Amino acid sequence: MSEKWSAIRGLRSGTSGAIRRSAPYIALAVLLLVVVSLLLGVRRGPAVPQPVAFNHRKHTEDLGLNCEFCHVYVKKGAHAGLPGAETCSVCHDSPQGTSEEAARVTELLSQGDPLRFNKLFRLAPHVFYTHRRHVAIAGLECATCHGAIAETERPPRRALVQVDMDFCMDCHREQQQTLECNACHR
Repeated sequence: MSEKWSAIRGLRSGTSGAIRRSAPYIALAVLLLVVVSLLLGVRRGPAVPQPVAFNHRKHTEDLGLNCEFCHVYVKKGAHAGLPGAETCSVCHDSPQGTSEEAARVTELLSQGDPLRFNKLFRLAPHVFYTHRRHVAIAGLECATCHGAIAETERPPRRALVQVDMDFCMDCHREQQQTLECNACHR
């Protein structure tokens, strides 16, 4: 019996030595993984729920609607605006198409649901930005800041493009626009 116990102890001591030597590397790898995960999570922001699984592609490509049909202030306001029940009911007061989600929209509207969409793209509160200035005056396409949102078949959980100061400054340089701080910061 004593030979078996000494053999087991020998195995355990050899294994624990290897583990002890690699422990700092394992801890460093775990720490690095946690830091990268936190940075990506903070950078991308929390998931944004929507009242229905809106199919941008169906509306923009298949039906040929322009962004302004649903986002009525895109060329004249600071914010593009989000569609509500009154916009959706222009078409969805009666069933449209064969998809379950289209039928759900009609049902929600018939129940008086306001269909409040949640803003997906957000800028810091100190940033002054208007869609009017960038879309109507400068002529930027929606995809410049919103990526391929018009091609999505379900609402993305997060913004497709990270619009931050570097993003804006790069665009301002490319378009030869002002780089003055007070032009965008209030």
